[in-house]
Amino acid sequence: MHLFVLNPLWEKKLKLSNCLSLLALILPLSGCASRPDYTLNPPASSEWVTVTVKLPPQTEVTPMDVLYRSDKCQREDYDSTTESHIRKERGFNPRVERMTQQGRGDIWEARIALDGGGRCEWKLSTVRVDLQLINNTSLTKGKDITSTSYVFAFDDEFYSGGGLPGLKKDVRGNLNINTDFFPMIYINHTFNETYIEMFGGSVKNEKWSRHYRVYNTKNIIIEPTLHIQQVVKLESSKNKDEPANMTIIYPDGTIGHERTRVPDYEKLLSMK
Repeated sequence: MHLFVLNPLWEKKLKLSNCLSLLALILPLSGCASRPDYTLNPPASSEWVTVTVKLPPQTEVTPMDVLYRSDKCQREDYDSTTESHIRKERGFNPRVERMTQQGRGDIWEARIALDGGGRCEWKLSTVRVDLQLINNTSLTKGKDITSTSYVFAFDDEFYSGGGLPGLKKDVRGNLNINTDFFPMIYINHTFNETYIEMFGGSVKNEKWSRHYRVYNTKNIIIEPTLHIQQVVKLESSKNKDEPANMTIIYPDGTIGHERTRVPDYEKLLSMK
């Protein structure tokens, strides 16, 4: 028997995903029976994708957001640009999937069916994997922890699931992703808040993006490196009358003043 003990952040994520699932059930679908079946029943012929995460120390992986879509069971949505004000789009079936720890080590894994089957013939659309620093360490104590996302798209639907993974880039075959992360503390004096996250480069730059359109991919391995001692700190202006500059303090003590919340990633890489 497997027992799961979820921390409060996981519970919030599950509640949000459960709300999304409920919303999907409430919105009307056409093309299926009057009561759509959201149950997955992968056929024996289905291919599977295996997602593996090797966690650095002081990090955790939260339950994955997995989205299936259906051409057979379409969803009606409001559209002000049409005469009927209704448009039809592929039905969607959001789910939460927990990864399973392999033994007592730092490797976590999940297998996901590409063909979800069922009466609606669900097809895998998107998988989102979130990593974050663990709570109540000397580094994270008293700070709001923000997760870092990897998103894998299995079709060409527009992604709107959050996580800010960046520009989508095409990849083919199996993936082995190695990201260098640095703890990034952001002190917002305007709202008296302090956040911490793992910074792995600006995702607006395709080179550092963690958003993948995958083709013929059956194995995804995420094996990041966290440079836990190389902390970069961002601090907003203390006086609201000052220019909206950001003070960036790098691990080597150098200081920069920018109008952005994005540190110089190349500079950080040179310090690892």
